[in-house]
Amino acid sequence: MRQVLPRTYDPAHPKGVGGDMKITAVRSITGGIPIPGGGFAPAWWPGQVIHDLWFTLCVIETDAGITGFGPGGFRTGGWTGEAFIRKHLLGRDPRNLDIGALAEHPESLPMAKGNRPVALEFALWDLLGKACGQPVYRMLGGYKDSIKAYCSTGSVTDAGSHIDFAQNAIERGYRAIKLRMHRATVDDDLAVVRAVRDAVGDRLEIMADANQAQNPYWTRADALRAARGLQELGVSWLEEPLAMHDAEGLAMVAGAVDMPIAGAENEYGMPRYAEFLKRGALDVLQPDLEGCGGLLEWRKIAAVCEAYRAPCLGHVWNNGLVVVVALHASCSVPNAPYLEVTDDPFWPAHERDMIMAEPLRVTDGMVQVPIGPGWGIELNWDVVRAHTTSEAVVRI
Repeated sequence: MRQVLPRTYDPAHPKGVGGDMKITAVRSITGGIPIPGGGFAPAWWPGQVIHDLWFTLCVIETDAGITGFGPGGFRTGGWTGEAFIRKHLLGRDPRNLDIGALAEHPESLPMAKGNRPVALEFALWDLLGKACGQPVYRMLGGYKDSIKAYCSTGSVTDAGSHIDFAQNAIERGYRAIKLRMHRATVDDDLAVVRAVRDAVGDRLEIMADANQAQNPYWTRADALRAARGLQELGVSWLEEPLAMHDAEGLAMVAGAVDMPIAGAENEYGMPRYAEFLKRGALDVLQPDLEGCGGLLEWRKIAAVCEAYRAPCLGHVWNNGLVVVVALHASCSVPNAPYLEVTDDPFWPAHERDMIMAEPLRVTDGMVQVPIGPGWGIELNWDVVRAHTTSEAVVRI
């Protein structure tokens, strides 16, 4: 049964819903939390090592005592959005702002990740939810309250490590995992997936991700052989078996197997995603909430996917607050059956969620969307402050 929430964020505030409210400050905070064990070697950046689990926050303050925060989006190298903030945000009532128009405004580009100021958009959604006393997902339709979480690895490791990871995932409550691919040969990849399948049986749903099969690159023939082999092992989908610009090759692979082909986490904007569907290049689309253009753009992509009867799954590889944003987005639409949850031995859940007051929890394969106002969570400001590397603020 859904819990009934109050209509206002805090009845004690005379400037709640119906009262005056104006934005008094916009703050940018960036930082990083050290990754234990000497760093993390991501499958998608061969030869690189990440030493910190980064975070970026946009914080919007109001004279009503309500603060909204959102993750990601500001370019590195300092604050460059002051003119936009002073012109379009400071002194304005956040409930009367057109979030979509702000996100697409050309003057917002200095604050953008890609072409949209997504952290600003996310912070405004949190602020509006708190002002209205509703969680963001419910403001957007509230299609469901929980979603199936798949535990995503980030590194290409040996069979034994992947088996340990899979068994630990079961103990942590997961019922689905994603394994990384593109080792020296396709046969090596299939052998690792087969070993994991033999170890866990049908206790786990298994997905596979080739990260555009780079270094060594897969040919179309390699991608097709991998897809057929994974299909025989009962894998739920194969992600990015070829470079994303090779829509023709992706369509060839997708048309040759019954197992879905997934991808497009690095694409931007609804028209690009629609093109993949029109060409039959992908069966499952995975727009990144930050990279695709923000929450509103992600929902446009989800609507296009629904028209093609295709799943739209939020891609996530970031801190816990980004996972929460993706969780709200996914629970607001009917065609997002899974959510990627980063929980790798080299990118641990503890560090992932350190900036939040409470960690995310997976129970019997499901993760519950926070039902408090806005994103429904609080930040652990002690951790944020301890790991902040730069901060800038624009005030009235």
